[in-house]
Amino acid sequence: MLSTRLVPDHNDKGYGIIEDVQGREVFFSHEVVENRFGFDDLRKGQQLEYTLESAPYLRAASVRAVAASPAAALRPAA
Repeated sequence: MLSTRLVPDHNDKGYGIIEDVQGREVFFSHEVVENRFGFDDLRKGQQLEYTLESAPYLRAASVRAVAASPAAALRPAA
């Protein structure tokens, strides 16, 4: 099951945090980013799809960037 969320930020150490709609922080590693879109191409506020895992902490697997429409790209992130 995949969920669409926003990426608050990521860093150069190879991991990032996704904020879900409930305000929880979900960890993800660069190793779980799929397809052509790489970890370094992710941007703050970007929409992602991912599978949520919960042991031993909330973490994302199978992370993919969602292609935004041109109008959506102009809207500020929530």
